Amino acid sequence: MTRPYPAVVCVGLDGATFDVIDPMVAAGRLPTLAKLLSGGTRAALRSVIPPLSAPAWVSFMTGTNPGRHGVYHFRTLERDGIGATLVGSWAYKGTTIFDRASAAGRRVLAFRVPMTYPAWPVNGTMISGFPTPDPRTTYSEPPGVGARIGPLVQMNAMRSMVSSVADQAANFDFYLERSTDAIVELLAAGDVDFFCYVNSVTDWIAHKFWRFSDPDAPAYEPYAVAGGGTLIESFYEKVDDSLGRILAAAPDDALVVVLSDHGTGRRSTARFDTAAWLEGLGLFARAGGGRGPRGSGRRRLVAVLDWVKDVVPKKHWLWRHAPALVRTRVASVRSEKAAVDWSRARAYPVKLDHHVEGVNVNRELVGDRYEEVRDAVIAAAAFVPQLIGVHRREDVYSGSHADVAPDVILELDPAFEFGPGTSAPASRMKRSSATHRQDGILALAGPGVREGVDLGHASLLDVPATLMWALGLDVPAAMDGRVLSDAFDPDFVAAHPARIGDAGVDSEGPAAVYTADEEAGMAAHLEELGYL
Repeated sequence: MTRPYPAVVCVGLDGATFDVIDPMVAAGRLPTLAKLLSGGTRAALRSVIPPLSAPAWVSFMTGTNPGRHGVYHFRTLERDGIGATLVGSWAYKGTTIFDRASAAGRRVLAFRVPMTYPAWPVNGTMISGFPTPDPRTTYSEPPGVGARIGPLVQMNAMRSMVSSVADQAANFDFYLERSTDAIVELLAAGDVDFFCYVNSVTDWIAHKFWRFSDPDAPAYEPYAVAGGGTLIESFYEKVDDSLGRILAAAPDDALVVVLSDHGTGRRSTARFDTAAWLEGLGLFARAGGGRGPRGSGRRRLVAVLDWVKDVVPKKHWLWRHAPALVRTRVASVRSEKAAVDWSRARAYPVKLDHHVEGVNVNRELVGDRYEEVRDAVIAAAAFVPQLIGVHRREDVYSGSHADVAPDVILELDPAFEFGPGTSAPASRMKRSSATHRQDGILALAGPGVREGVDLGHASLLDVPATLMWALGLDVPAAMDGRVLSDAFDPDFVAAHPARIGDAGVDSEGPAAVYTADEEAGMAAHLEELGYL
């Protein structure tokens, strides 16, 4: 078929980092990525804040910041902390690049993009991505496609949590082989204008295997890999091979875009305690007397619960079968809401990620002194060496859902993590031994792309605008990114001027809820990787 625009092949490598890729490319171990990087344009890709897969991939799909689409975490975000409801595709579907491409008549194949459960109708096929209620079921729209593909993994999250490293690695091998086979078959079966696939293995192996691959990681344990190298390197090689097979099945004249939603690196045992810091400033007060017996008892109970989470992976079964009163009491103890003395705390922390935390002003208490309190937090943060970024909410987010974001956003040096106290035992890093970094990867190759160019930095929000332009579609005025025209030859850009479309509308934001069984299955998978 002759198109007035190139086919677009977009492959996400969740959590992939140039820190791993560049040395392996130099050693000749990643031939597919090496060819793309040498024959195209690259950039470090700045993620959204926080650099979590949920807000990042939704931002990629919608081209908007979390203030517009309303997804800040895998759970809903409320003024007093992370809420109880898992977010699903109902929060933003209808506003994505898949919907816009479909409306313009482009044939779409969206395969395993995170946050696309439940799948919804597009002009083509959508296979739901992580997280889903049962990883062994391939959810799709139309439903029959997933049924024909069959399971893409061998075990659910419960079994994975108690499996050996070898069994977990075999599960990831199975996923790579089955998903690659399915993609090659789907690409061969029909003409596709826009293919988008996110390979989550690069993120999963980072969380599960970083401590077996990095001698400087807390809880490091050496693990022998056939052929040498590390577990992380071994899977990057397998992912590179999968990418090569997919590109071989794609149209020869396709624009190829490879990206990650964030980077990844080792965890740290060093802690920065935002609550204690705010307490020292006289802005925060703990419920139950703070440093008194009740306050310390609450913190001890939370610490015990966290320890149980790491050493008793079957807790999900215990939790689901515990009496309702027990579940309610534990949830109360663990919640940030319960730890705040609202009659005295003028500001309080809101945890978002290992390296991103918010501070909210208690508006009901301070009234018209809101800006005074917020300014005090920001001024004090300037003298904290562990903090590498301090932002007012409105400097990071815009849109109809920006008001739920914390009043102040704190970014932490990755040598530390937000958490209680000054340090955490290395044993706590066994279940999930890697955390996210702000910079991911971007590589472009194909028609009109400049060869051997490094753009330095680009924004994750620039990618959907560039994809819309490449597909010959109007770029919605509401998109927060820009077309990466400097990645393309000037003559090509001049011959394909970008068209700006209507502003569109912000996503509706979280609304519907999952069933209890759906919630339990998805929460287990998220907790296995350290997201909850």
